[in-house]
Amino acid sequence: MARFGQFTLVLLCLSTFFWCRTEVIAQTPILLHPKGQEAIYSPDWAAGVRNLGPSLARLKPGDGRQPFPEEEVDVVSENLNFWVPTIRIDKTVWDGTMEFGGNGTTGNTKTSLVFASVELVRDTRHGELEIDLNYVRSKANNVVNKHHTLFDVGHQWLRDGNSLSWFAELGLEYDEFRPFDLRLTGNGGIQKLFIDSETTQLSWRFGAGISQEIGAPDDSVVPEAVFGLILEKQLTSRQKLEADVDYFPDWSNFTEFRIEAEASWRIVLDEKHGWSLKLAALDRYDSTPGDNKPNDFTYSLVLLWEI
Repeated sequence: MARFGQFTLVLLCLSTFFWCRTEVIAQTPILLHPKGQEAIYSPDWAAGVRNLGPSLARLKPGDGRQPFPEEEVDVVSENLNFWVPTIRIDKTVWDGTMEFGGNGTTGNTKTSLVFASVELVRDTRHGELEIDLNYVRSKANNVVNKHHTLFDVGHQWLRDGNSLSWFAELGLEYDEFRPFDLRLTGNGGIQKLFIDSETTQLSWRFGAGISQEIGAPDDSVVPEAVFGLILEKQLTSRQKLEADVDYFPDWSNFTEFRIEAEASWRIVLDEKHGWSLKLAALDRYDSTPGDNKPNDFTYSLVLLWEI
């Protein structure tokens, strides 16, 4: 099962990359000038075997190198002072954040935790597209006790001057400690913005969709309703709260349902370079957990980099 989870994570990352390849430009690898301004490409390895010297010379900074276009950003190395492989994202197209955190102990007990998240948002002709990928893996005394990957793609259709919009979402969930291999979800409906001020936005949503648990004892397609609330609150110029709750009851039996609730508190540390501190919590509740507990709660305190 652990191997399956690792394979799933790799497959999700690759799928996301190829799905967005028209706007996200990846070089394998790109090496950067120490000042982070020059695009220095890897050597031609086939030619390098035959003529290694000139090929490796292309890695060295110097005259004649092409700088990155002003609208592109080095996702990995913008704030570092050494060469690393990187991905470049067009900032005129995409907004978003990247998060990474981890901790561990050794001695009488051994623990480790890795948390990573990527959120990308871009405007489209008719609204807004959002991509969200979350990964968590923790161990205690060399035993994995939490391991899940959540991947979501959503689109919201917006109209100027209208507080009512349409939404559609697709989701893929892997959790090593759930009684299924994968959960696939899809839903859509209407969203209403009923508080919209300079500091507060509050929306409700209603819709319908389906879910299917692949590899579960019951892998039938389940029709679901969708009820949700979304809150964004700007506390100060450097502090922001975000929270959303979604309730997914089975249309045929409302005593069987799922709840996904997420909240975060972001504190800006370095506005110029986009660094923030983020305290976040995610709770996933399933009323039909099998032999597992119905609640799965994850919290994190990480550094966040805003693209």
